[in-house]
Amino acid sequence: MARILLLMPTSSMRIAVVTALRDSGQVPVDPPADWEEPGQLVSVVDRTQPDVVVISAEDGLDQACERCEGLVGGEHTRFIPTIVLVPEMPEGADVIRVLAAGARDLISTREPLTLLAARIDNMARLGYLRRTFRLHHDALVARNQELDRIFETVTSGLAIADREGRIVRMNARGREILGSQMESFVLGLRTPSDETLSGETQLGGGPVVIVASVANAMDHPLNRAAVQGESVHGQRVDLGSKLKGDERVLTVDAEPLWGETGQRIGGLAVFRDETEAIRLHELLRDRSLELAMRTEEMEAFVFTAAHDMKSPLWTIRRYTTMLKEDHGEAIGTDGVHLLDRMHVNAVRLGRLVEDLVNVVKVGKMELFIEPMPLERPIRDALRNLDGAVRECGAVVDVPDDLPTIHADPDRMVDLFENLLGNAIKYRKLDEPCRIRVRANETIEGVHVYIEDDGIGILADHFERIFGLFQRLHTRDQIEGSGLGLAIVQRIVDRHGGRIWVESTVGQGSTFHVVLPDEPPLA
Repeated sequence: MARILLLMPTSSMRIAVVTALRDSGQVPVDPPADWEEPGQLVSVVDRTQPDVVVISAEDGLDQACERCEGLVGGEHTRFIPTIVLVPEMPEGADVIRVLAAGARDLISTREPLTLLAARIDNMARLGYLRRTFRLHHDALVARNQELDRIFETVTSGLAIADREGRIVRMNARGREILGSQMESFVLGLRTPSDETLSGETQLGGGPVVIVASVANAMDHPLNRAAVQGESVHGQRVDLGSKLKGDERVLTVDAEPLWGETGQRIGGLAVFRDETEAIRLHELLRDRSLELAMRTEEMEAFVFTAAHDMKSPLWTIRRYTTMLKEDHGEAIGTDGVHLLDRMHVNAVRLGRLVEDLVNVVKVGKMELFIEPMPLERPIRDALRNLDGAVRECGAVVDVPDDLPTIHADPDRMVDLFENLLGNAIKYRKLDEPCRIRVRANETIEGVHVYIEDDGIGILADHFERIFGLFQRLHTRDQIEGSGLGLAIVQRIVDRHGGRIWVESTVGQGSTFHVVLPDEPPLA
């Protein structure tokens, strides 16, 4: 129902108008008591929010015109239609003056009340439509402003093309990404015809001349979306050239835009500048290839050198033993001591050479993957460590119900021999050594836990211990080459698994190994 505000003093005319409006089904709105105070009229109408304002001219046309002009000057009240009620219809000049002041109509109170009420009602309905339109318009403007803010603040480049493939809008980030390559990007657009088309469009930062070329245009992602109606995901667009130093590589996603009735009205492209990321990727790839080549060369050298050292080391051990046995009395106690030290160091160097060979071999040898009970390689590893286990009186708890793993049997023996040997090696010398093996099946594969109650590892060394020649203690404290866990890491990597350690100094360590159910092909 329309809202009718009567700005009329209490009089017989007001009573007659109110009665006529009520008889026609309308309910006029009574104005606040302060409506006649100077300067309050616009405020009163703003608070009341009517669809039409009826102003009485009982006190003269000058006052009625003044009130009309006041309403027309208001920010919101200027949209509300105004009717002036006059006792008698004035002359033509006065009618023009009233209408010029902002009134939409003049109605004489001498007209039949039913006609008067009908004219006010019609104007009120018009006012209601105008008010409703204004509310929707304001809401639409606010929504568009919000969309504009979103469009301009998106961190990716955005471009909109019409159904003929002409860009009609681009956000600030898009203009920033393209920079000097704006023309190169735009030149890829075309229309359905085979004719070259030129024109102007607004890209947010000013008019830009667009030339839609047919050359290679059909594959332009925005053209595919706007003109051909395709969805495009992750298409690469190369702009500029490396020689000129203005190369740009974009990754573009594009979707067609559809109207309310289902017709294609254009397309939207979202693009990102991948130039730096691709440059870094290519640099990383080149460095990785270079590193792989150097690593392969180094491993080949280590493998060859280690093999070449085996024979001389064996000769040194043999000759020191022969000298000690055959000429021990002749060379004396000091000489025998020196021979013993030479022999021990030759044995130690031989172990190091063997470990180096194993490190290289693990990275190159073919894997023979097969299903097996997890306890099998663990039991085999413990048999190889039998002497060390007996010497320290270690207690190793290995359940019989461990899950099945898919791995190379020999490499698994090497893995567990190193991990279990490590637990024995880094035990507390004044306490019995206890080692516990557990395992469970997870989404990633079989998760193996090897827990010990040894001396533990500092958190700063959790990653370092898996590197080559990484020792946390001197050889005088604990024997070893520092290659055991590096071999373990390579075995796990070859099987596509993961290994890490959790430890507390003085309480022990837990090594975690995850072996996937489907290791990568060797």
